[in-house]
Amino acid sequence: MKLHRIYLGIIWLLLAAILPMPLIILLNVGLVDSNNHLIAYDFGILAYVWWLAIVYLSTRPKWITSKIGVPSTYMMHGMLAIFAILAATIHKFSSTTFHAIIRNTGNIAWYLELFLIIYAIIFLSGWISDRSAAFRKIKNRLEKVFNHQLSVWIHRLNFVVIVLIWIHVNVIPRIANVPYFVLIFDIYTLIFIGLYAYQKFIVDADMRNSGIVSKSVAITPQIQQLTIKLNKKAKNYHAGDFYFVSFRGKGISSEAHPFSVLSKPNKDSVSFIIHRVGDFTKKIDQVKIGTKVHLDGPYGLFDIEIKASEDPIILYGLGTGIAPLLSLAKEYAGKKKIRLIWSTNSKKDYFVDKIEKLAENNVEINVKEHRFSDDELNKILTIPEKRFGQFYIVGSAPIVLKVRENLKKLGIKDSQLHDEHLTM
Repeated sequence: MKLHRIYLGIIWLLLAAILPMPLIILLNVGLVDSNNHLIAYDFGILAYVWWLAIVYLSTRPKWITSKIGVPSTYMMHGMLAIFAILAATIHKFSSTTFHAIIRNTGNIAWYLELFLIIYAIIFLSGWISDRSAAFRKIKNRLEKVFNHQLSVWIHRLNFVVIVLIWIHVNVIPRIANVPYFVLIFDIYTLIFIGLYAYQKFIVDADMRNSGIVSKSVAITPQIQQLTIKLNKKAKNYHAGDFYFVSFRGKGISSEAHPFSVLSKPNKDSVSFIIHRVGDFTKKIDQVKIGTKVHLDGPYGLFDIEIKASEDPIILYGLGTGIAPLLSLAKEYAGKKKIRLIWSTNSKKDYFVDKIEKLAENNVEINVKEHRFSDDELNKILTIPEKRFGQFYIVGSAPIVLKVRENLKKLGIKDSQLHDEHLTM
């Protein structure tokens, strides 16, 4: 976790400060103007470079996600977007021009940025909905129209913003006369667009990290278990990992969605359990045997952290969030001191046999229909677990946040709590 914080700081420094610096230096050295005007232009540069960075982060670069995880990458993506709109706002209201193309491209880009950030906060993140039940109900109603697939396409308007700002800068006569500035500016643009295109049209189109659906079983009326037979060239996964899965068959969207691994690491196959609740997952039982599947991943830091830890491990699953924790429990049963806590709507319907086998391998098991109260958790957890235990919590984001707060009330430190919920 110390390394996680160090890597997080380095990546923030690189993207937020170091990356825009060459353009800022070139402009301030090469352009003769007042300090106020130069500062206004600098904020414009920051806004543009940060906007390029958020597009790049949306591809989940492996060199970043392997160090800080996907949730932290998404958080960085969202925060950089907010910093970009703030910088763009300062630039907009501290700069003036009589040139119609310069003014209009800048204004349209700013309004579009503002719209995209508000839309993303409402529909593509959980900043509000994970913390407000009332807002979550409103969001669920709106998502009947603004579904995930539509939201993804709206999010791609980021490229319209980039084109508008690129025109905005390239038509400014004074900027064109700054030595090397426009050349470096255009190189930045080409590199980041190229990285995005490489990910989407080459990496995502590469079916080597893939498989076919070999088994589909309804565990309960709402929960489906899928098993994917892996391609021989598919990447190896670890216990507790997750993939962004996209199906390449008729009758279901090819958009990628995240699912956690249920199975113990196996080079031949991988299994998932999927709760059929969303506009996409409701149709998961219709995926036919033999359907091709693209697997973006694997992602996840749980296995790396648990392997390195000598503290007691507490795996806390909420509903189908038990899946990656079962994978981890099977992997480390008998090797680590493990407690598995599962809060479920119906413990009789599924995983009873898996739970019993884990208990036979010295994994402490606590299962309850519905949530554990604070008093129950206080009695379940030993003093060493409260003081030194590392808690891995998996479930829907609102409930994960609630469990974190309840555990803190028992004296458990924030540094002991780990989760990988994917909303920002």
